[in-house]
Amino acid sequence: MTTDQQDPGSATLEELRIYWRMPSLRATRELANRHGVRRVGERYPWYAIWAAEGLAPPAPRHWAELKLPHVTTQDLAGILNGARRTAQRVDQKKPDASFPERLRFRDKPKLWRRAQVNFWAAGLSVPTYKARSEKRAVGTSNSRTAQGPDRTPSEGFDPFEEARLADTRAD
Repeated sequence: MTTDQQDPGSATLEELRIYWRMPSLRATRELANRHGVRRVGERYPWYAIWAAEGLAPPAPRHWAELKLPHVTTQDLAGILNGARRTAQRVDQKKPDASFPERLRFRDKPKLWRRAQVNFWAAGLSVPTYKARSEKRAVGTSNSRTAQGPDRTPSEGFDPFEEARLADTRAD
């Protein structure tokens, strides 16, 4: 097995800009930071990019189609043979039930996975990808609170101090 088959690789900032359809490198970097996608050297790992979009690590057979740049409403208008305004409303009123869901990791512009839209336009069954589980993120925050705070509370106002004092006086 070659290295390409074991790991999907990583994208440069310019490749990520094209993939996410961003207007500038700076905006791309800010979006990546906001979603927790960290650079390794000068590149962004595909696994981290897909995790930021809400995907679980995909099977190797899906890597190529998941690396295709996303589709915007302008692109979708051409595929639907309609106006751009029609394409903007397509996530509210889908052409049919098999039409893919739009990506929700960012509000504007609306984005769809190119492979899913292409399969739908060709009349084929739309591929689905496993969503990332949120259990791991919730588990880390719960264990953090179970351990207690790292610092002692400040000497400022404590709204529960009177209740604690009342409990100790009752004993």
